[in-house]
Amino acid sequence: MLTKNEESVNKFQKLELHLDNYKVELAFCFNGNRIFLIASDYNARWPSILMRKKWAEVGVSEYKLSGVPHVVGKEEDKKFILGIFKEKYGTNYFEKYFLNPGKIITINLGENRPVNDNYYSWLEEEFDSVAYNYDKHIFGNRINTLLRDRSVEFLTKYLPKKSRILEIGCGTGAETMKLIRDGHEVVAVDISSNMLNILYEKARKEKLSDNLITLKLRASMIDQVIKRFDDGYFDLTYSTFGALNCEPSIEVIPEYLFRLLKKDGYFIAGVYNKFCLSETVIDLVTLRFNRLLWRIKNPIKEGRSRFCLDIYSFSYPEFISLFSPFFTPVSTIGVPVLLPPSNFHRLIDGFGSRYEILKSIDKSLSRLWPFKFLGDHFLVALKRKP
Repeated sequence: MLTKNEESVNKFQKLELHLDNYKVELAFCFNGNRIFLIASDYNARWPSILMRKKWAEVGVSEYKLSGVPHVVGKEEDKKFILGIFKEKYGTNYFEKYFLNPGKIITINLGENRPVNDNYYSWLEEEFDSVAYNYDKHIFGNRINTLLRDRSVEFLTKYLPKKSRILEIGCGTGAETMKLIRDGHEVVAVDISSNMLNILYEKARKEKLSDNLITLKLRASMIDQVIKRFDDGYFDLTYSTFGALNCEPSIEVIPEYLFRLLKKDGYFIAGVYNKFCLSETVIDLVTLRFNRLLWRIKNPIKEGRSRFCLDIYSFSYPEFISLFSPFFTPVSTIGVPVLLPPSNFHRLIDGFGSRYEILKSIDKSLSRLWPFKFLGDHFLVALKRKP
């Protein structure tokens, strides 16, 4: 039952969302002192701009409203919100614009504006919001699947049997599950509680949860792991294709890893590269010259990276210099080097049956100089110094 105030606001079909330098006109619903907004596609930028700012100001006719935005992650909440949009706007309008929505945002009008740095809360909410579709994102994309397959193959070369492993940024367990199935003990860390819950449920269903410990921590907080486990507890630590490139305080991590690893232990990192040969070639061929330097300046802001977050890129020498006081590099491969990054999915799908041939060539090139330093990402094995 709507209050009179809600009814008076809800009678309008659109509101104006005030961003830094412009306004966006959006369909909305008002319910229980919350405003609901839906991005009609995944390419809409206003949700990420809003989440980075962590404050929303909207205008609905003479009403001026403000509050704290949150990304809706739970499926039951999404269904509820989609239901009230369908009721307000009708079936035809709903199916045209919201049948396959991007992000769903709720603005809590009574919540106090945050006073601290919003980056990590933004990071957490973004990953929480995609957790339930994350496996589809990984395994529904050929290149994302290739990244995970190559990382598992790469890191298992450095694993003794029945190893103790620390994973930083586990997501929903694309690599984790393979490792615990092989009998390893994994301590999996992630900033997203939804990701961790999904991973643990997977392990529980396969009766493998005894081999898994999950901890809700961001990458720069793995000193908390030291408080729970002894120094030198882990045979191997790894972080691939995510957590390290979302961490603005990466410089604190090498010393923590040094303490956590055994004397002959390894750290395996999958790093978003500052120099990507295939992407550069595609940008030159398609005359998108303005994109050529997008990876160079850190952080790469949302909208310029292919991710919905700010991302930090590293060249191989930059990354190694961060870890050199505590680690020695022993092996590196590029991933992928010939094939394009995952966001060029239409081009990748167009390869058809040739994809497997190209993947094989890509794997051969990935070990060779200079290609191993020019992939979309690079995988590097670092050995702990004595």
